[in-house]
Amino acid sequence: MKSILAFHAHPDDESVSTGVTLAKYAAEGHRVVVATATDGSAGEIHNYDNPEELFPKLAEMRRKELEASLEALGVKEYEWMGFKDSGMMGTSENEDPECFWRQNYFDPVGKLVDIIRKYKPDALITYDPFGGYGHPDHIQTHRIGTAAYFAASDLDKFPLKENQEVWIPERLYYSAWSKTRMQSRRQQMFDAGIISEEEFNRFNPIGSEHDDIDVEVDGTKYVEHKINSMKAHRSQFKDDWWGFNIPDEFKEDFLGYENYILAFNRGSWSSETDLI
Repeated sequence: MKSILAFHAHPDDESVSTGVTLAKYAAEGHRVVVATATDGSAGEIHNYDNPEELFPKLAEMRRKELEASLEALGVKEYEWMGFKDSGMMGTSENEDPECFWRQNYFDPVGKLVDIIRKYKPDALITYDPFGGYGHPDHIQTHRIGTAAYFAASDLDKFPLKENQEVWIPERLYYSAWSKTRMQSRRQQMFDAGIISEEEFNRFNPIGSEHDDIDVEVDGTKYVEHKINSMKAHRSQFKDDWWGFNIPDEFKEDFLGYENYILAFNRGSWSSETDLI
C-alpha cells in the first residue's frame, strides 16, 4: 500500500481537480489524504433561499460538505487547515490581512510540513504556478505546497516535534488541465447544445500545454464518485448545473481523466498513467 496527499485550496477543489484520482487510489486500497487550506468562507451560496442568513455559517457548512464529498470519494482522512478564504483577486476579501493569500511563509508551510510528516505520503499533489485559473488561494496553495515539499526535510527552519520523523515525499505533482483535451471536450459539449457560447469561451485562456502533461490518470470507473462528490458541495454547484447533466456518451471522456505535471521526482520511477 502506498499513500498520496492532495493539498487543495478550498472545499470542492478536491472533487473538481482530483476527484476520480482520489477515488481510484482509495478504491485500490492506498492511503489517500486531503489537506484543505482555506475555510471556503468567501464562496457563493446556491440552492438556498436565505443566503444572507447563511453567509456567517458558510465555513461550517463547507466543512460538512467537504466531509460528505470525501465520503463519496471513499477518502477517510483529511486535514482542515482553516485559513480564511481570500476570495477572488481584487475583492475586499483578498485585502483581509487574515486571509490565506496574506499569510506569511512559515505558518502555512509549517502546518503542511507537520501534515507531511504525519502521513508520510509517497506523492504530494498541489497546483501549477498559475493555480489552474489564477485564483489567489490556488496560487498560494501552489507556493505553500511546493515549499513544504522541500521544507519537510529542513530541520533548521522546521525542527522535528515530539514523535515526528523526517519524511520526504518521493514525487511532487501539479494537477493540470490539458488545453487540448479541455477545448476538445468543450467543443463537443457546445456542438451538442449542452453549454452556451459564453460558457464555452469562459475558460479558453486557461490550461497547460499538452506537451507539458506528464501523467493522465484514467478514472473512468469512478466518474459517478466524482459527480456525487461535487453534488455534496451543494452550496457551490447549482442543482441544474450543466456538469450534472452531461449525456452518458460524453461523461467518461469529460470527467474521467485527470492530468498532472511531474514537478519533482526524487526517485527513478515514473509513469504516464499512474502517480504512485
